[in-house]
Amino acid sequence: MRQRDKRVTPAVTIKDVAKLAGTSIATVSYVLNNRERALRPELREKVLQAANTLGYVKNAAASSLKGKRRGILAVVVAQFGNTFFTRMCVEIVSIARQAGYVVTLCNSDEDLQQERLILERLIAQRIDGCIICPAFSRSDNVELLRQHHVPFVILERALEAGAPPYPFVGHDNYQSGYLATQTLLQAGHKKIIFLGWDSPIPNVCYRVDGYRDAMRDWGIPPERQGVLLAELSMEAGYRLADKLPLGTTAVVLGHHESAKGVLQYFQEKGVNWPEEISIVLIGTPEWTQMLRPSLTCVRRPAEEMGRAAATALLEQLGESGTVLQERMFSCVLQPGQSVKEC
Repeated sequence: MRQRDKRVTPAVTIKDVAKLAGTSIATVSYVLNNRERALRPELREKVLQAANTLGYVKNAAASSLKGKRRGILAVVVAQFGNTFFTRMCVEIVSIARQAGYVVTLCNSDEDLQQERLILERLIAQRIDGCIICPAFSRSDNVELLRQHHVPFVILERALEAGAPPYPFVGHDNYQSGYLATQTLLQAGHKKIIFLGWDSPIPNVCYRVDGYRDAMRDWGIPPERQGVLLAELSMEAGYRLADKLPLGTTAVVLGHHESAKGVLQYFQEKGVNWPEEISIVLIGTPEWTQMLRPSLTCVRRPAEEMGRAAATALLEQLGESGTVLQERMFSCVLQPGQSVKEC
């Protein structure tokens, strides 16, 4: 999976020691800080040898600051019911727990006022750090964290243009839209409609851009393209499916929530896939595993992103104070049985 990883890195960091020792950052932290933990003697010795080989020197100032911490991290997401966020949170909690932190999970529900209230409360509780997927990609509330010197990582949704630099972990939403559409084009389809969420969030718009560019690259002009958008719900997806133009041979489903409504419509109306319509879904929610024929999907790397975000935050809180600038993951096609040659 392609990644872009930009960092401002000190000479020797705790991450370097972990890499040489072939273990986790959390384990190295336990060893170098003489914290009690059931570790194999040979693993402890391996960590100490790696630190000695690299000439690792403990940052006393950072250690002093760390001594004042409470051992609490926060994760603020915009949609608690979205399984994509759930999968990321599971990995974040796991990585944080290994490093000795507990995690507070919060949901803004795409509400900027609620998001601000959550951050104000978390700051008042003196959390050690925060991973946030901001509502509508706005930076207003995120600046609260910066103003109060709370280490943070932006997850999944890049902030709007003009925002100050910030650590970011995300994936290529444009690529997901392009790849989904390209898969159908390569199967010979021309009448492809994009069904998705009507939202100003850049990530959502990038998927539509990917669809349009793929269609254009295959010689299909804008007037022969089709994008149908609605609010984010199963019911809205059902209504979108009812609006599909006659002659549509394939659809790109841009969000798994509205996709459930589209598929329900097809089942109720007796529209069989892939015989009568081909489908590619952006995302891999668990419920798709029960469908037959199986859906062809574009996999969004939720687990990898969760682990990367947690690691990036822990590195800010660690001895080195390393600050991740950006880490961008690619999407991959997960073939199913929902695309038929046209």
